[in-house]
Amino acid sequence: MLLCLGLDYKRGGFVDRALEAFNEVLRLDPKNEYALVNLQKLHEEQHQWTEAYDTRRRLAKLADIDARPQSQAILAFLENEIGLEAMRRRDYAEAVRRFVAAIEQDARAVPAYLNLGDVRVAQGDEREAAAIWEKLIDVAPDRAYLAFDRLEALAIRTGMPDRFTRLCRKLIDDSPQDWRARLALSRHLAASGQARDALDLLFAALVQNPHALSLHQAIWRALGQLHHPPSLVDRYGALTQHAVFYLDPHICMRCRYRSTELLWQCPHCHDWNTFVEERIAPAQDTTEVEV
Repeated sequence: MLLCLGLDYKRGGFVDRALEAFNEVLRLDPKNEYALVNLQKLHEEQHQWTEAYDTRRRLAKLADIDARPQSQAILAFLENEIGLEAMRRRDYAEAVRRFVAAIEQDARAVPAYLNLGDVRVAQGDEREAAAIWEKLIDVAPDRAYLAFDRLEALAIRTGMPDRFTRLCRKLIDDSPQDWRARLALSRHLAASGQARDALDLLFAALVQNPHALSLHQAIWRALGQLHHPPSLVDRYGALTQHAVFYLDPHICMRCRYRSTELLWQCPHCHDWNTFVEERIAPAQDTTEVEV
């Protein structure tokens, strides 16, 4: 009855009363997994990350799930959030400890790599930051694009822009379907005056994902640099004849919540790492266009 009462309080937005109810359930029944799960979610909704982490650890030990990949991933995301709080306080030592712990919990904890690199930059160790972000690309190549802006800026700042070019070329060679690596490299080349080479990359990326608005925006910028040569404009028109433009929508696999950006925690169901990019299959005739 107390558990149901706590759930009613939670649904009604009475956070303090819900917390009291769940804690009372656990006082009477310390092994009540449902109370622990709901208590963890309640702490997460309030951004009480340390409390959520402690509750998750308690649940993991109780249910003997501490070694399961899903439990490790959740703990890693919570460690990362605690690290972000430390980073905002400029407590870099604590932030580093938390981000490293997150990576140890789950080697694919992508935000922890990004944030750990940011801390190293703030500490003046840009070489270590680059190594961390490149490690992210090795362990999670499907999320490599999240580090592109950081790595490009670092390569330019350190006077080694070719390092970023080689990184993108390697990703494209390893995964010909990687349209994001082509987009990143095209922007890099266009910024250095190589608009024609950038267009070749963008046209190839369109074959893989003709509906990404970011690709079309980059193409029009490159065409503008080249003063819109008719042959290239015609080629662009042929590639996009049946395309439907969208701004990279992401969707939660659990509750179907939609977002224009990749989120690590769903704001609707509060599950972790459930967002995927919804892709529309390329139009059949686009594969017949020479690239």
